[in-house]
Amino acid sequence: MRRHSLQQALARRWMAFAAVLSLSSAAIALLLLFVLEDSFIDRRLRAVAATVADPAAAPASLPAGFQVLEWTGLPADLRTPLDARKPGSIAEFRRADGRYVHALSSRTADGRPFVLVYDVTDELTINPRLPVGLAYAFALLSLSLLCAYVLARAFVARTVQRVRGLMRQVLDSPDPQALEALAQREPVREFGELLRLHAGVWREQRAAVERERETLAFLAHELRTPLQSARTSVALLAESPAHAPALARMQRAVERLTRASNAILWLAGDAALEGGRTHAATGLAGLVEELRPLAAVRGQSIELRVDPGLHWDAPWEPVEALLANLLLNAIQHGGEGVIALEADEGGLVLHNPPPAAASSGFGLGLRIVERLAARIGWQVALAQRPEGACCEVRWAPSPD
Repeated sequence: MRRHSLQQALARRWMAFAAVLSLSSAAIALLLLFVLEDSFIDRRLRAVAATVADPAAAPASLPAGFQVLEWTGLPADLRTPLDARKPGSIAEFRRADGRYVHALSSRTADGRPFVLVYDVTDELTINPRLPVGLAYAFALLSLSLLCAYVLARAFVARTVQRVRGLMRQVLDSPDPQALEALAQREPVREFGELLRLHAGVWREQRAAVERERETLAFLAHELRTPLQSARTSVALLAESPAHAPALARMQRAVERLTRASNAILWLAGDAALEGGRTHAATGLAGLVEELRPLAAVRGQSIELRVDPGLHWDAPWEPVEALLANLLLNAIQHGGEGVIALEADEGGLVLHNPPPAAASSGFGLGLRIVERLAARIGWQVALAQRPEGACCEVRWAPSPD
């Protein structure tokens, strides 16, 4: 759909209104001229008819263009239009020879019917002058359209400037309160209402963001206590070799809870993005080593190919939370086979084997991963393919 500016749209509407108004006025004026011309002709016809006392002797005293005929000798091209009319009525029509006439059927004082014919072919002034009048009308219409266009641009330009000024003030407003104060000072009522609505939406959005931040902060802090208790239990289990399988499961659970807590803190904004430099091969190898037993239970293996010189200019905690989420999703929602993970200077690609049955995983989890990636300037894209899911993570290259 082609879009137009407010100035263009209103200018065209003003021009259309001016054109319709001008054409309507011209049509009304033309109709009035025809009516007036007919009324003058009919008035003169009646005045001459009042002077006819004897149809047989009247022609000698009639003005030029008038003709009186007795009804009995009336030609057919005159009789036909007058047959259906009452006595005293006037009919205007074109005769068989092309002459345009006004005819009045009347009676003398002694009751003899007659017809007074007024040949107005050479008396009509509107039709012959119509081309000249149309030329003037077209010139006036063009002038009206030009005036409408100029006025519309002049009037609407000020409105557009006012709207743009309001938009700049809205963008420069530091908070909803300042926007509401601006709405109070706005002299145009509709603009003021719009500013108030925008301030209300802004306030609700800030409140929703603040509620989310408080909720995430609460969850993150509530996870710290059971995590500390779990770490203590892991340390006790590590002293007994007989609990090695249970210890491995608990260690994985503790690491997962730790990453979830860190992710919540990063999303809540409570954790500051301090500068950090992470060696990709070391971090990914540790993460794969941690999750390889879980993949083996599901008949999967993890194949890691990473550039040995790859480094990330980001702290390991948010990177670990992001990549662990992707890898866990591949394990949980993928089928048996090889999970291939490749990383280089351009990004990371994770290929997931297709599941035996349809899977609906990675709904809300993908949104969380995308938000974590946005915090460190990365981008995440997921694609479903016949050979399995493919997830790509893109980052800016960093020097060694």
